[in-house]
Amino acid sequence: MLHQSLVDSLLKELEPTLQVVQVPLDGRMVSPWLLTTRWHEHMAGKDIKQLCSLVALPKNNDADIPGLRDAVEAYYEEALSLLDRTGELVLQRLNSPDPTKSGISNTPFHKHLYKSTMKQYILPVVALLAMLIRQEYSGKDFTGSNNKLMELLAVLRIQDPEEGGRDALPLIHELLFQVWSTAWTHQGDGDIVDPTERCLALMMLRQDGAFKEPQEVTPVIARLEYCMRLTFLKEIHQRMHLDPESDELDHCLALESFFTEKTRYTFSCLRSLQHRASSLAYDTMSLPQVWWTDTKTWKTMLYRGEQVCFVDLCKVFQETEAKLVQIWEEGILMGQDIRVEYDKIADDLVNKDVGYSFLSDARNPQLTHRDGLLRRFLQDQDAFSHFAMIREGKIVWNRSGLQAWLRSYAELQSLLLLRAQMLSGAPSRGTELTAMTYRNTQTRPTRNLVVLGKHLSLLCQYLKTTALTGKDKLIPHALDAITSDILVQDLALARPFAEVAAKACFPEKPEVVDLYRNHVFVNYDRLFDSKDLSTIMTKHSLPILNFGLTINSWRHIQTAWKRKLGCAVEDIIEMDREDNVEALQAGHNRSTENRVYGISVEALAGAAEDVLPAYLNASMDWQRHCQVPLSGQSTSYKKARLAPPPPPNPPPAPAMEQREQQQQPDKRPVTYSALSTEEIQRVADAVVERLPSTEDIAAKVLEKLMPALKGILQEAMPSSEKGKDKGKGKAKESRGTEQGIGQDQDQEIGDRSLIPGWHKSRQGEHHHTLISPDVLNKINKRFPPPNTAAALQVMQTLLKDPKATWKSKEQKACMVTVLQGSTDLIAVLGTGAGKSMLAVVPSIMQPNQATVLVLPLNSLLLDYRRCLEDWRVPYQIYTPDRPLNISGNLILVTADRALTAHWRTALAMLNERKKVARVIFDEAHIPLMTKSYRVALQNIHELRSIPMQLVLLSATLPPWCMEEVKTSFQLLQQTNIVRQCTNRPELTYHLERVASESVQERVLEVLETQSASWAERDRGLVFVTSIAAGQSLCQKTAYPFYNGDKGTTDEERSLA
Repeated sequence: MLHQSLVDSLLKELEPTLQVVQVPLDGRMVSPWLLTTRWHEHMAGKDIKQLCSLVALPKNNDADIPGLRDAVEAYYEEALSLLDRTGELVLQRLNSPDPTKSGISNTPFHKHLYKSTMKQYILPVVALLAMLIRQEYSGKDFTGSNNKLMELLAVLRIQDPEEGGRDALPLIHELLFQVWSTAWTHQGDGDIVDPTERCLALMMLRQDGAFKEPQEVTPVIARLEYCMRLTFLKEIHQRMHLDPESDELDHCLALESFFTEKTRYTFSCLRSLQHRASSLAYDTMSLPQVWWTDTKTWKTMLYRGEQVCFVDLCKVFQETEAKLVQIWEEGILMGQDIRVEYDKIADDLVNKDVGYSFLSDARNPQLTHRDGLLRRFLQDQDAFSHFAMIREGKIVWNRSGLQAWLRSYAELQSLLLLRAQMLSGAPSRGTELTAMTYRNTQTRPTRNLVVLGKHLSLLCQYLKTTALTGKDKLIPHALDAITSDILVQDLALARPFAEVAAKACFPEKPEVVDLYRNHVFVNYDRLFDSKDLSTIMTKHSLPILNFGLTINSWRHIQTAWKRKLGCAVEDIIEMDREDNVEALQAGHNRSTENRVYGISVEALAGAAEDVLPAYLNASMDWQRHCQVPLSGQSTSYKKARLAPPPPPNPPPAPAMEQREQQQQPDKRPVTYSALSTEEIQRVADAVVERLPSTEDIAAKVLEKLMPALKGILQEAMPSSEKGKDKGKGKAKESRGTEQGIGQDQDQEIGDRSLIPGWHKSRQGEHHHTLISPDVLNKINKRFPPPNTAAALQVMQTLLKDPKATWKSKEQKACMVTVLQGSTDLIAVLGTGAGKSMLAVVPSIMQPNQATVLVLPLNSLLLDYRRCLEDWRVPYQIYTPDRPLNISGNLILVTADRALTAHWRTALAMLNERKKVARVIFDEAHIPLMTKSYRVALQNIHELRSIPMQLVLLSATLPPWCMEEVKTSFQLLQQTNIVRQCTNRPELTYHLERVASESVQERVLEVLETQSASWAERDRGLVFVTSIAAGQSLCQKTAYPFYNGDKGTTDEERSLA
């Protein structure tokens, strides 16, 4: 301990030097990017946290800068609306950064394809204004200081939140235009003069004092440039309003130097940084993200240090296939035996009529009558009562039933989307895949879902270049047989009912019905996006791969396997400048793919008929390797699942080997006649006769096992065989070990079937083979069951009650499962049934392993802190600013922080030093109830970022939601479920209809009546629908008001 304290003190002395930006004396220690920007020199010796805090994005309820993001968003929404009122020539000039070199662009400045994109583009501007306000507020002199900044801050603080900061828009424009129209000159004081470049440098500064790489800088610069153009567009229109005599083009030309290159203004400075960053990012060969651990069959790799096996990847596809079929048959068809039969599908690929698809083609009569499932639901009494009722001769829909069905339908759609991304050949861009249509529309005459021969295919249009060039890039991807058939069944049977359900559930949102009418993939009431797709991939890959795939990581991993399964390393070098079908299918040229994975602008536009099969074959080659039913079968998914998986094609020989084979003379293989059935049987009998008997095999196995077993037994029984004369101290230590207090024993007994010779008969009787009963008894001592007596003793000590016992047999069963740690657990125990002990006791009994307790509410965190301090149980609370301590066995963390990348990194670092045994999530019903508005909890499946046990605690989870819980948290298939009755007989419910304006008065009456009979220890709880309502009742009753508002401190919450 003394040495450790000395080491800690020495490290603490070094901390101040690690909290400021360092400048090495040797220029060779500086990256080329920093040599050209010199950002590290401008920030040398300054506090890292203070610098990063200057550009931290303020929250909407930020007390210092309230509503800044909303105000900036409203400002740019107003600027975007001006695009429709601006001449094309002005927009072309705005989109021409270097007219002297490249001329005037023919593509006018335009909006993004997705409205949500602008929310990300404004973030650098929000950071810029926040930085200026914070620096002005500090009172220190700096370049860019403006008295309008304090005026803007004052307006933001007094504005009405419902107005979205409209009063601040003129000030925002004035400030931004002044910053971006000033010719900033260096003053020799070592500071970055231009406020925009200063903000950019601070945004690129990481918490550890390093700067981000050039490829991470270019997207931020692109966003700033886009916002700058909008600001100058707004200035053009303001000048037109003040001077209507002048043409808008004249005003544009007067401002042109502010948004073109090779000038003295901010835009030119950013363009220069953009060119330098792009050049470095393109010319610098990055280290590989993939490292092959199997260089013979290429089935195992390390992706950024995480092991990925092709066999596990195939398991992911098998699991999603089973889940897809289950949801289709049970969740969508609800047990109805209905199907659309087809052996071929006709599709007119050049038909551009609005509404056309192969579903409406008259040559497919089996697909044109799409009311089959709707009629079946209306005819089936049970199904009809689930969705609707007849009242006064009209159908009255049950919205809750329809909404539940639509959510199941969204789950089906997510699995179809996942398989389309991962099994149709080279991966598509997320923005393309999630926006696909299955029929022609007025604005998009080329549908994305087509039938090429017998292949149901997705035409992926490269939207990245569509936005930039105005041209579609279409590449076909063939879907596997399972996905193809279920997607056809979905569109022909389920989609019409989905449109009816959407119309009933969203009567005020006709655009939702249009989504179901036109798009391939729909996510309940909106389209999927790239983030959703990454979340879906993570959700289904994490339990099997032990790390979650995303769009980006999958592109790297799949491209690496595609290369190895398609050609050898020599070919990649030799064919670097040649485009192959697989590369083009992903939108790549071969050279860029080999360098990173990048994407090209090659297009399939009017491709020859002999090119299309090559793209489809590329998809099938990948499906063949993944052992899934191939595309183009035109059969039912049930038949496709019964067929044996197709054998993968062997990788083609390297180019050098191919040339050698071509130079060799043609050698025709010798042919042999096939053996008859009788000859095959005789050969088999002869081989069997020469095999050793089972007794011989058993004897040889036992002979090989005995030396190893002797070593295990000698190690397991030191006290009985060697410790007779070791003294009383050793005897006590041995007894302490046998009590099972340490985690090592608990961890090893997870599954006794792993012990050699241990089997269980159908009648439940245990018997052995090869190993004697004495040996088994000694092995059982080595692997003892969890010591429930010791657990009970710990509970008695915590509760300071030597007579305390188990609250119930369910609590005891849960404790056994938690201590074993061999499977996941859902514990549904009533209030006061001892759920908290399931987290606290293991942290005490197993000192060599860590237990993480995830709490979805701040109030829970405060309650646990009070209890743990009362019990004197050591614990630590995770905060992002410091690493996890190895000495603290019990770790408390809020649910929002437990789903961040920073937490996953901290947990992985702790797991390297001390095993993290389990994560326990209290009040596990909350993610299901709040996922519609608590965005962080929508990705609750990311909770298990390393292999460990997952334990869910709740007092209110009903039986019907168990499958949803397993799916949401991605629990193991063998999850134990222990539940008590959740009925609360002491509770009664009184429903009363009260007018909305009279609710508060009625609440006060109830409180006055009920509180009259309360004793000192009684408590009451009133739930309100808004913070304003709670504050009003608090003032009228003097009762404390608890809420999750970030303006409320933990001390105030504890008092409430």
